[in-house]
Amino acid sequence: MRNQILLSVCLLTCFLHPGIPAYAQEKSFPVLTAKYIDKDAPDDEAAVFAKGIVSTEGYEHSAPAFSPDGKTVVWGIVEKDRPSVLLEMRKAAGKWTRSQPVSFSAQTSDDMYPAFSADGKQLFFGSRRPLPGGTAVNDIRLWVVNVTASGWDVPVPLDSAVSKGFEYAHSISKNGTLFFSTRKVENGKPTWNIYFSRRQNGVYQEPEKLGPAINDGSYVDGPYVSPDERFLIFESDRSGGMGSNDLYICFKQKDGSWGNPKNMGPKVNSTFSERFSGLSPDGKCFFFSSNSNGALPDIYWLSADFIDTLR
Repeated sequence: MRNQILLSVCLLTCFLHPGIPAYAQEKSFPVLTAKYIDKDAPDDEAAVFAKGIVSTEGYEHSAPAFSPDGKTVVWGIVEKDRPSVLLEMRKAAGKWTRSQPVSFSAQTSDDMYPAFSADGKQLFFGSRRPLPGGTAVNDIRLWVVNVTASGWDVPVPLDSAVSKGFEYAHSISKNGTLFFSTRKVENGKPTWNIYFSRRQNGVYQEPEKLGPAINDGSYVDGPYVSPDERFLIFESDRSGGMGSNDLYICFKQKDGSWGNPKNMGPKVNSTFSERFSGLSPDGKCFFFSSNSNGALPDIYWLSADFIDTLR
């Protein structure tokens, strides 16, 4: 009965306000003043993040991307029979606003995978929107939008030398190096690999594929690189995991290579699917997606202190 009532409310509010999720339109909205919306810090054990506010009855499709100044958070959500959309909340006069689609939303095309640059001046995201001029894309391209004093500028597609139309989740280090996953079809079978592209003199270089320890032929996606490139986290269904997709971490070695990936263990992974990892700008909060409650995925978070114990 509860689910039927929720569905009826959703259908009614979405009809009245197309494209805006029902939970963002409720008349009553709590006063939220904490650093991370409803809490100032995570616990040592994983828990649902901002339950009922960010993590909802819907399908959260990214880790939350907080701006370095802590005043904006952006995340992705998938709604049935609608394009996936990026939602945002902003902190004004010390209080968080209710969530709403970003102003640059494509409306009719999927937008997903938000990630701020380290300086907070740009937001990178993936989209199936047409290119400027109306040219359709094959799949997902990487886009970037500048942050302005009043909100967002007009998004532009990333250089085609880097983003060729099959790029998915991505992450940007402090020096501007871009890590991203790419899907290709080889011999009729889809393959997934993680690449990186360094930025030199403001120009992204030809992408390079990470080594076979990471790209081992299994499904690999959702790379997150720490700002100092000290470690890289990604999701994979490789053998030896705890079940479905698990999150793995590898650390940068003294010679500059990446060490062997290590399963992040039961503090994060379960027999269900864990994906979409990310850290808060101060590196203290670890976010990830999981459907360990047996329903649609939610965003979880916990203290990032455990990461160093995995080295």
